[in-house]
Amino acid sequence: MSRPSVGIFLFPADDSRRPEERLRAAAEASGLVRENSPEYIWHMARGIYGKPYFPAQPDLHFSISHSGDWWLCALSETPIGVDLQEHTKNRGEEEETAAARYGRMAERFFHPSEALWVCKNRYERFFMVWAAKESYVKYTGEGIGDSFGQFSVIPERPFSLSADGERYWTAAGVCFCEREFPQGYTTCICTGMPAEYALFTCTGPAFRRQSIF
Repeated sequence: MSRPSVGIFLFPADDSRRPEERLRAAAEASGLVRENSPEYIWHMARGIYGKPYFPAQPDLHFSISHSGDWWLCALSETPIGVDLQEHTKNRGEEEETAAARYGRMAERFFHPSEALWVCKNRYERFFMVWAAKESYVKYTGEGIGDSFGQFSVIPERPFSLSADGERYWTAAGVCFCEREFPQGYTTCICTGMPAEYALFTCTGPAFRRQSIF
């Protein structure tokens, strides 16, 4: 079975287009939807837990995230979840203090195995786990709820690492791909099976291919 293709499209948060217009531009650029398609197919609805979808395009799966200065969407022909997390600290806060604060958050909101894993490198690992968990609940469509701390995204086996620094792993019955991009952010994609990933940035009307995950 061939791997599904996933397109990841990164926009500046201040891009003047509405989210639906950004999604349309990304979908047409990816080839998942033909250009100049009728307007009605872009009418968006939401599932029972709030996950957005296009009723007229059941084979177009997408996920959206935004953090800091960036807005991100991922598109595929199979279900997908994506999350983008800026590595933040409070104003004037030292990284060690921020790490301790994130460690307490991990103990409160994460699965016990995740909290234990995070405590070994709190600042870096907190964002990795949070992005992975959010990408998972976006993949399932359930969103953040009471079950957020009941599943674990800790790798079942050691990470697979690419030459460009991407990490691949399986957990909770799904596949994850994570990398630090843009600088100072963590991006994580969740899919039901291993996939091929392509990353594009948009700073105007055209997209620029950055790398292959």
